[in-house]
Amino acid sequence: MKKSLYLCILFFSIYTAGAQKRQSGTKSQTEAIDIKLEEIRFNSKISNTEKEKALYELKAESEKIGYKWGILKSGRRIIDIYLDKNDNKGIIKLATELKKIDAGPQAVRTMANIYRSSGLALGYLGFDEAALKDFKTAATYAKKIDDPDIKNYTLALIYQNTSLYFFNKRLENKTFNDSVKNYHNKSIEMAKLLRNYGKEITTEKKYDIISFNYVRLAISYLEEADKLENLAMAEKYLMDALNIVNNHNLHKGDNAILINQLSWLYIEKKDYKKAIEYAFQALNTEKKFPDPNNKVESFEFLATAYSELGDTKNSKLYMNKYSNLKDSIRIAEKNSADQSFNILVSDSKKADEKKVYIIIMSISVISIILVITVIVYGRYKNKILHKKYEEIIFKINSRKENYSLKSSQITRNNGTKSSISIPDDTVKSLLEKLEKFEESEKYLRKEVSLPWLAHNLNTNTKYLSEIIKNEKGKNFSNYINGLRINFIVDKLYNTPHYREYKISTLVDESGFATYKVFVSAFKNEHGVTPSFFIEKLKASAS
Repeated sequence: MKKSLYLCILFFSIYTAGAQKRQSGTKSQTEAIDIKLEEIRFNSKISNTEKEKALYELKAESEKIGYKWGILKSGRRIIDIYLDKNDNKGIIKLATELKKIDAGPQAVRTMANIYRSSGLALGYLGFDEAALKDFKTAATYAKKIDDPDIKNYTLALIYQNTSLYFFNKRLENKTFNDSVKNYHNKSIEMAKLLRNYGKEITTEKKYDIISFNYVRLAISYLEEADKLENLAMAEKYLMDALNIVNNHNLHKGDNAILINQLSWLYIEKKDYKKAIEYAFQALNTEKKFPDPNNKVESFEFLATAYSELGDTKNSKLYMNKYSNLKDSIRIAEKNSADQSFNILVSDSKKADEKKVYIIIMSISVISIILVITVIVYGRYKNKILHKKYEEIIFKINSRKENYSLKSSQITRNNGTKSSISIPDDTVKSLLEKLEKFEESEKYLRKEVSLPWLAHNLNTNTKYLSEIIKNEKGKNFSNYINGLRINFIVDKLYNTPHYREYKISTLVDESGFATYKVFVSAFKNEHGVTPSFFIEKLKASAS
């Protein structure tokens, strides 16, 4: 009996010692992973492509040894790279996997950033409610962070990103514009609390957040530029952002965004020469920090400003540049041509002369293919645009023949399932009222909103929103915008002198608050810009 007991104790001792040794070995492996992760994080000399490859290797290594903290950290860094590439689907896929991992209290900051990035990607893809849910979860994790500066910095980013939800919803309900501003102000408030600067949280990061939120606040006010006080507020925030950039030497690519908004501001103020000046400044900044999205916005503002000044030649020049660059961006996004080119160039530096020759030839072939693709696509696009123009004319003539349904013809759309139960008589009554509303052209009033229309039709917003969605096939915002756009399209077609009006006049005539919202709604409704439609009408008349 004693001998058996002794053997059991001996076996247990040997097992325990072995287990301790294995645990020690695992610890050294996790420390090695942590060191590599930090090296990758702060290494600015390697490309994102190389970082992504190394991070996936560390993630796989962490999974192999069951190191949850390592899986989350490497995954979070991969998501950062996806954010730079605007790979929203990639972010959502990886974040969904990472959300299932529980690495304990040490991972609260990482989890906050994973949920924040997921919310941002969901918001960009239009999944607004799922985005808001992730933003709220991100904030819950962030509030558990011990370090006050890291906590406030993370919350500043989360509040800044949460504004996207309300920004997407603002056209459905104008009160959401207040929520957009509220979250940007909360972000600024958190950023201003940052004190202890170091490798983690730098002064540049602090003022980057503040200046970015000032720009976004300015955009919110510019979208309501029909009120003079809003223009003043937009100008204040843009100048505050500009002062921060200059005082803290934040001369980066994002500054082109700021300067472009100054161009927009002066378009709304009808100071078109000043708008042109800022648009060219933005283009000069973009040369130092190339970003085609900033350049295309500068071209758009230049085309608009020159048009308002009556400079047809320059307006057409920059509208063509805008259209061509917009096409190139689409092709680049589809084929990832820029990324492939950079990888080839990077590889060529490490290759011998023979490989360099092969790479250069490959790049030449790819360049030729891209040029041919752009030309072919351009011709194809022109055909598509012409077809869309013909569709607009067909719709105008159709509206002439039968502008709207007669009351006796109004029946409930049984093809769409309603999320709420509305009596058939109520549906018919509201459709009759909507018909009269459309004929009255009251939709041109700038105060039109869902609550306003519900009050005027003697119903509630829930019924009205549901009926418009089911019977008109649009949400409220798109419904009103569609009526306004079709009003101005009819005017342009049937009343030739409208074609000579400035775009800003057409914006006012159709009830829109700003140029950008008008152009966006026009494209959404008919697939072409108002300038293109007007040019085609003039060409057809000549």
